[in-house]
Amino acid sequence: MRVKFWGVRGSCPVPGPNTIRYGGNTACVEVRGDDGSLAIVDAGTGIRALGKSLALATTSGVLATHLLLSHTHHDHIHGLPFFDPLYRQGNRVHIYGPELPETSLESVVAGFMGDAYHPAPLDTVQAEVLFRGLNSGTKLAIGSVGVTAAIVNHTTLCNAYRFDADGVAVAYVTDTGGFDGPLLLPGESRGMEGFPAGDPAQVLASLRQGLVDLLVGCSVVIYDTMFDAEEMARLPDWGHSSPTEALDICRAARVPHLVLFHHNPDCNDDQIDGRLAHARFQGGGLLVSAAHEGETMVIR
Repeated sequence: MRVKFWGVRGSCPVPGPNTIRYGGNTACVEVRGDDGSLAIVDAGTGIRALGKSLALATTSGVLATHLLLSHTHHDHIHGLPFFDPLYRQGNRVHIYGPELPETSLESVVAGFMGDAYHPAPLDTVQAEVLFRGLNSGTKLAIGSVGVTAAIVNHTTLCNAYRFDADGVAVAYVTDTGGFDGPLLLPGESRGMEGFPAGDPAQVLASLRQGLVDLLVGCSVVIYDTMFDAEEMARLPDWGHSSPTEALDICRAARVPHLVLFHHNPDCNDDQIDGRLAHARFQGGGLLVSAAHEGETMVIR
């Protein structure tokens, strides 16, 4: 299995001389099986370059792409209107994301691409676009790549994803707060299929256990580490994690390799180096790295 990072930042893109090494584009990750099966995770600004790459590699015939959105906050969809395969006749774009309680994934994306915001609304693109909501625990296959979803603790419904292919597994966990409080999910989300019931502490414990179960057996986990401990304490309801939180979850799941991801846009390259060094110090024997835009990981 191969994992390529096309965008590694959270919140907003930050191009410039201080973000050259880690990159300034927002979240987009490619997961590819050895047979070429491709899953794309999130549609931050990094998806623009990925779309151009796919278009260049496919000069004729139908291109079917599968895009898994963790959730629909701006930094995870604001590259979608610039995804080249949408504008090619005959292409098919499958878009997956959390099953939303009061609207549909298609409605959210169509609203975001409405003519008040973008010159080519969703209903005018040339590709066929298909939507599917995924509840926690849902499994699907994208070619040889198996996908499993699990809800995490964010301010809207947000899925973590596990990818199984070629005898290995990788997980993508972004935009989750900690699991010792507060419970961030809106009330209308609770009671949905796959969502744990109970008081906030019970729900958080269930979400944490569900995430740990998702990660068991993974070789690599890509995890939201946007905040340090001070930022988490100051902004507990923003729905992001720290390396300390990520290490705790990875230890519980016995994951050998943590990749820091969703880098804070206020952090320059040197500051991310510092956070990485501190995480490695905390990690003991656990391997810790930080995602770089353009980096390809080969998982065996």
